[in-house]
Order: sequence, then structure tokens, then C-alpha cells
Amino acid sequence: MGSSQKIVNGVVWSTLFNIVNAAYNFVAVPILIGHFGKSQYGLIGLAMSINVYMRLMDMGFNSTNVRFFSTWLTEHNYDKVLKAFQTSLSFYGFIGLLNGIILIVISFFSYSIFNVTPEQDVILKHLFYILAIVAFCNWFSSCFDQLIKATENVAWIQRRQMIPKALQILILVATVLLDLNIETYFIFTCLATLSIIPLSIGKIRKETPFINFLPKLHWPTFKEMLPYSLNIFSFSLFQFSFYHLRPVFLGMQGSMESVADFRILNGIIGIIHIMVSSFLPVLLPSTAKIVARKDQKAYYKVAYDGTKYLSIVLCFCTFGMMAVGPDTLSLYVGEDYLYLIPWFNLWLICNLVSHNQAISSLILAGSDIRAITYSTIVASVLGLVASWFMIPQYQVGGVVIGFAIYGSIQMLFYYLYYWPRKMKISSWRVITYSVGPYILSGIIGYYVCRLLPDCGGHWRNFFCYGLSFAVIYLVATMLLSTKEDRDFYLSILKRHRK
Repeated sequence: MGSSQKIVNGVVWSTLFNIVNAAYNFVAVPILIGHFGKSQYGLIGLAMSINVYMRLMDMGFNSTNVRFFSTWLTEHNYDKVLKAFQTSLSFYGFIGLLNGIILIVISFFSYSIFNVTPEQDVILKHLFYILAIVAFCNWFSSCFDQLIKATENVAWIQRRQMIPKALQILILVATVLLDLNIETYFIFTCLATLSIIPLSIGKIRKETPFINFLPKLHWPTFKEMLPYSLNIFSFSLFQFSFYHLRPVFLGMQGSMESVADFRILNGIIGIIHIMVSSFLPVLLPSTAKIVARKDQKAYYKVAYDGTKYLSIVLCFCTFGMMAVGPDTLSLYVGEDYLYLIPWFNLWLICNLVSHNQAISSLILAGSDIRAITYSTIVASVLGLVASWFMIPQYQVGGVVIGFAIYGSIQMLFYYLYYWPRKMKISSWRVITYSVGPYILSGIIGYYVCRLLPDCGGHWRNFFCYGLSFAVIYLVATMLLSTKEDRDFYLSILKRHRK
């Protein structure tokens, strides 16, 4: 199977898994809020946000490993792959222990750090203890997927991910039927993610039989990878901080109810983010090969056509969700939450910045990413500062405004400087060819749906407005498509029918 087919299969399976994952999160949030209560459910969001922030200790080795594994596999330099893998096992094992220790230390001071009651603090401490135990296994197995991705088997990874998701669905049902407490639900949900480790080991042995799972630190290999890793880490630190400190800031500056509001909005809007974010890890192994081979034709095809196909999906999801937003929120958690609609729509619009994923894969496949580090630092700091000061007045709206500031700074930097000057990519062509036509189609579809009369209930409105938007947008997309685009769509359909 060629690289292009592996990319398509990876995107398709990533999308399918993300739909299942998003559907689970969409259903789970109101069920868990109803079962545990809004404030207690906010504790899960807070604990997870703290632990997710610990992913910063990765120091950029996630993308670094995929890039170097891909390059060395292309060059048949299997000795380097082995040494890098063993070094990663050692590195991640140490980070796993450190992660657990930090969570336990935070639990000692959780009552003074977060705005929680004594009863809530007891539960929060238990959640931290559970995460501390699970952290080591998650960290140690991190490089398993990185090596599998480097062999361009992203589709296999996504199929395998269906197993823990199925287990989590069973745990959710059991939680309601058996009236499990929050700690029991949480520990089983965390353990479900570890169930796939044996499958990953088997896949690695099949694809790369020369791999040894004995942790061993190879300093020369580590030093070779470290400069690139630190470049990745330097901008990932601030980007990651921006995305994952928002609910933490809400817990400190707002209330547990505002954290729950964040989780509600994220449960819906996260569907789009999860689907779009799957493009970068799928593309990175292939773009690393493109950059290594200096294939200019493939380079610009990823930049322009890759961005176009990503924009089609992104704009469909974004404006389609806006068209059914009020009815979706009402069906999801009730009409009492319709006060969130303005922030809901603004957050959706902010997600349009994700159209840069295809070009970002080309950036990460290169070696000089210092310029984007500086822009990310500025955007993240200003976005977080704005969020911190706006949360007391706007609650969850404060972090959405911060997101708007962050995204605006990033897009101005890319379009006005980095793409045209550093990458020789025409920003005007990206706007007029890859992005703009589909944003315009989405806006038209959204406003037409808003003009439609009420269909007599939220479910009817959801299907009526959703179907109307889909028809309008898909017709517009086909009118904008070239013959090459239509042939590409047909090839995907034929391939997956088989």
C-alpha cells in the first residue's frame, strides 16, 4: 500500500474513530452530570485538565520520534530506530514516575489551590491518586504508537482504539445501572485505556521485528534528537498551556459550574476539534518523507490541496454545527443552557484556525521552527492573560475570548509572514483556493438555515436545519470542485466500498 493510500486510510479511520469518540463524549456528559451532579462532574474535568497538562513533560518527543523514526525507516537505518526506541522507553518511564509524584504532591495542597468544598476536595484527591497510578503505564507505552505511526499504520491505530472506547461505553452504562460512585467510574475508565498495550506490542513486533523492548539510554542518539525536540517543546509548551490551562483557570478564577459549562461546550465543539486534529498525526510521517526527499510537487500538493480538503471538512462541521446549535444544546443539556449560545458560536468560529494543519505537518517535518515558537509564545501568553482577567466577569466566555485572541495572532503571523517568506507558500492562494470559498459556502448555508421557520420541536429542527445545511454546502462544494477533486472523491468511495 502506497503512502497516499495510507494517508487516506488513516484520515478515514481517524475520522470514524473520532466520530465514535465524539458521540461517546456527547452522550456521556449529560448522563454523568445527571448522575453525579454538575459540581462533582466538574471535578473530573479539573482532574483531567491537571493531568493532561503533565503531557508537557513529553518535551516534544512525540512529534520528534515520529519524524526521526519515519526518516530512519525510509533510510533503512534500523540501528538508529532501535536505539531511539529504547531511549524513548527509558525517557518515558522516568517521566511516568515523575508525573505520578507531581499529582500526589498537588493532591496534598488541592484544597488551598482550587475553589472546592471540603467534600469536593476529598473526591478530587482520590481522582489524583488514580491518575498517578495510571500515569506510569500511559507514559511508558507512549512511544509504541509513535513507532507504529512512523510505519504509516495510523489506520490500524484508530481501529485498535475502538476497543477501549467500547469498554468505556460499557463502564458508562454500568455506572448508571449499578449506581457506581465517581471514583469507581473514574478508575475503570482510566484502566480501559491500558487494555490495548498487548496489541501495540504485537504490531511493533510484526512491522519492525528488529525492535527490542528493553529500556536503554543511548546518549549519542538522544543528543541527535534533542535539538529538534527542544524546538518542538519550546512552542508546544505555550500552545499546550493555552489549550489545557483554560479549565484550570476557570477552577481558580471562576467556579465548578463554569468548569462544567466548559466541559459542556467542549463536549459538543470538541467533536470538530477531534476530527480535524486527526489530520496532523496522519500526515506527519508522510510529510517527513516528502521533506527528506525534497519532493517539491508533493510539498505544494499537501500545502494547497491538503489544506483545501481539510477546509471542506472543517467548514462543513463548523457552520453546520452553528446551524443546529440552539437545538443541539437544548437536546444535550436542556434549554436552561441556551445562555451559552453566543460563546458556543464564537468558539466554533475560532476553531477555523485549524485549517492550517496540513501546512503545519510540513513545518514540523522540517528542522527550523524557531519563528513559529516566538509567535506561539506571544499568542498563548496574551490569550491566557486575557482569559485570566475576563473569567471573573464572563466565566466560560472569558476563555472563549482568550481563544479568539490566540487564534487571531497565530493566523496573522502565518498569513503575513511565515508561509510566504519562510515556506514559499502563497497566502493569497491559500485564501482564494484552499479556504475562502468553503468559508463563504458555510456562511451562506448557515444564514439560509437561520431563515427557515421553526419545524415544531428541537429534534425536528435539528434534522431539518442540519439536512438543509448539508444539501446547500455539498452542492456548493461540488460546484467549486475541479475534475481532479471529483476523481479524488470517487477514488476514496470506491476504495472503501471494497
